[in-house]
Order: sequence, then C-alpha cells, then structure tokens
Amino acid sequence: MTDTLSISVSLSVSGQLPAVQSAASTQRTADGRVQFENENYRITAGDNDEVIVFNKGTGENYRIWGDPHVEIDGKHAFDFWGQTTFQLDDGTKVTIETTPWAQGGNGATVASVVTITDGDYGVQISGVDSNTHGDLSFQEFAGGGRVLDAAVRDGNVLLENENGSGFIAVDRNGNLQNVDQAFILATDELKNGGPDFLAHFAEIFSFFTGLMAISFNGGLALGNDNAHRDPEPTAQPAVPWQFSLTLSISA
Repeated sequence: MTDTLSISVSLSVSGQLPAVQSAASTQRTADGRVQFENENYRITAGDNDEVIVFNKGTGENYRIWGDPHVEIDGKHAFDFWGQTTFQLDDGTKVTIETTPWAQGGNGATVASVVTITDGDYGVQISGVDSNTHGDLSFQEFAGGGRVLDAAVRDGNVLLENENGSGFIAVDRNGNLQNVDQAFILATDELKNGGPDFLAHFAEIFSFFTGLMAISFNGGLALGNDNAHRDPEPTAQPAVPWQFSLTLSISA
C-alpha cells in the first residue's frame, strides 16, 4: 500500500503602495549645461568633468571636478577614482561613472556619465567628461526612476551627512564614519581591484539602509555643526499591508 501525503500552501498579500510623484525635471541651461532640479536640490553637469550639487535647504554646495576632486563648500575634501554614488538627504541618488582621462596618467579618471534618480523620476547625463567636447546630452526616464536605479551599479556609496557637513559611509565592519581621503583609498573600487571588491560593502550597506527605513529616530550624530538642517521627521507606517497564510495537509 502506498500512502499519499498532499500539502498545499497559499499566501495572499494585499496592500497599496503610496503613489510617489516626483516634482523633478531636467533641462538645458542658457550656457549649455544640463540641470536637474527637485524641491531640495539643484544638480548641474557640464562638458568639462564637472558636477555641482546644491542643497537648497542647507545651502551646502558639493563640487565634483577634475580627476575627480570633491569640494564641500569650496574646500577640498577628497578625491575618488571609480564609480561612486552620492546619496542625498531626501533619497535622491547621484551616481558618477568615471572613465580614464585622456590627458592624465597614473590611473587618473574623470566623471563621464551621471545618473540621477528621485523616486519615480530618473535622468542619465552623458558626455560629462572632457575627453570629447560637444557631446553633452541627457535622457529622462519619467516614471522609470526605480528601474533606472536598479539598472545602474552604485559603486562606492557615500551618504550626505544629515547631521553635519560632508558625507558619511559604512565601513567594512558596518560602522559609520566620516568620509575622508583615507576612507576613499580603502574603499574605492579602482584602488582595490575592481567592482567585485565592493560586494561586501554592498551587503552591509543594504542591511544598514534597511534599518534606516524602519526608523528615523536616533540620528547619526557625527557632528552637529549645521544649524540650518530641519529636525528629522518621526517615522510613520507607510503601507497597511495584510497577510493571509493558508496551510492544508491531507493524507
């Protein structure tokens, strides 16, 4: 005699994602540059290796230029070489893909393609590098920002410091620290063997950002030296999800 055991499992998930309508847009400026703008930031890229990020709320200004140097409010902070993402306070991501600098040497690179995503809006700006002039262009992805974000590799992820100036990041031990040149030398993909080097950091960062999404309380106190920042909002449940699990076993 052969006994037959039948098991069936059904899972029902219901809920509604909030409709996030980004107010972002991108256009050409009078001087031929490309400018992204949303409620909180103005990001401008030229055909000269330069990307400028302006925080409207705090007045902070980040300039990425040359091979590439990063200036914070006019002061040099650090250089980087490989693909790098600057994640801003409101969730906007600025990913800079670099390319070898034709006029440089010793591994020098310059910004080439800039991908900006803000919720459901995305734009990709190409021809930023000075290796070839006159090829600056952009393509918008209205409604496809999340798809664009998923398609573009982050590289080294740096977080805008919401409690102070500059940027912070997660080290390989899962600790937050201020970004300086020593941190970049230890984490930049081109300085450490290529993109595979950052896989460990990506896992840690994914876990860390998951915790950040759960609660905004207990801010990252790495220097409260910016009095212009608004108080952080209290986290509220975003989606009223309902789950139903049915398990049926019969012999």
